[in-house]
Amino acid sequence: MIRLLLISFFLLQLISCKSYQIDDATVKENSIQEFKNPYFDNPEIDYVYKAQIEVYGNKLGGIFVAKKISDSIHRVVFTTEFGNKLMDFELSDNDFKVNYVLEELDRKMILNTLEEDFRLLLKVNHQVNQSFENSSFNIFKSNSNHKFIYFFVNKNSNSLTKLVSATKHKEKVVFEFESKNTTFAEIIKINHKNIKLKIELNQITN
Repeated sequence: MIRLLLISFFLLQLISCKSYQIDDATVKENSIQEFKNPYFDNPEIDYVYKAQIEVYGNKLGGIFVAKKISDSIHRVVFTTEFGNKLMDFELSDNDFKVNYVLEELDRKMILNTLEEDFRLLLKVNHQVNQSFENSSFNIFKSNSNHKFIYFFVNKNSNSLTKLVSATKHKEKVVFEFESKNTTFAEIIKINHKNIKLKIELNQITN
């Protein structure tokens, strides 16, 4: 019995220590030194989406608005569909300023999660540390604060299709983009792997 327990323990350790790998991807020589996320880069556009949030079985709906207000800062506003403000914050690579947050949402875990998600979604320039490819994607890896960010660019459309935030061993958050061109994503899905949180953004058109 002790031998079986020891074998089971070491097998679990090997599984937990397995490095995160991209399916069928091979390393390629770096073709670029920096990857530019194009989807929230135009300061002349108000990026307006209908937001659906599912957290631990509870569903919330509202409006998400993002705008680039300087070279390094984006402003994000969440409201209800009737226009009542839920959150208003500004973020850059190194700063997170909360202008307003509804009392019920003023929780450290909520704010930290949203800060990480939307900093990654809105950040434009990322240093590329390694490049990969498979049959469908060119993939660019960026190291950031003990995490690894992978950008999946579709070889046919040349558009950013997926963004993955991972630790050394597993995926943490997956962003999926649906776009008709390479500069604007009409649908964005954010799916957390370690907590029960999903966010879907659908473009609102006039």
